[in-house]
Amino acid sequence: MPLSQNPIVEWPAEFEHLVQSLQISADADSTRNGHIDVDVDAETLFRLNVFEARMRHRRVRLRVPGTDECLVAEMNVLVGLGAADNPGRRSAKVRISFHDIQEDGCVDPVPSDEAALFVHPG
Repeated sequence: MPLSQNPIVEWPAEFEHLVQSLQISADADSTRNGHIDVDVDAETLFRLNVFEARMRHRRVRLRVPGTDECLVAEMNVLVGLGAADNPGRRSAKVRISFHDIQEDGCVDPVPSDEAALFVHPG
């Protein structure tokens, strides 16, 4: 099934704080990409990896903090950046990144029960 026919999945609410300061830039061809480097605990790292693995070749809807706007993008593989800046509270630093970021109208999300399957293995 082409990417355009896969349903868009909402970025999990439990991860919203991780992408609040997402840095978005455009390539020479005007394709927008974004990334953020964050410290995470072991449980969050596990859940992010499960989510990313299940989202391959699917688009994710990100809500822009403080607005009614949304962005849709495809999530890239998580990149480990080593130990957390504050190892006493967090276990690792990771880069969360997205490519082909586009404006979105915040409509037609996957029902929350299905989205929960992507975060909570079972």
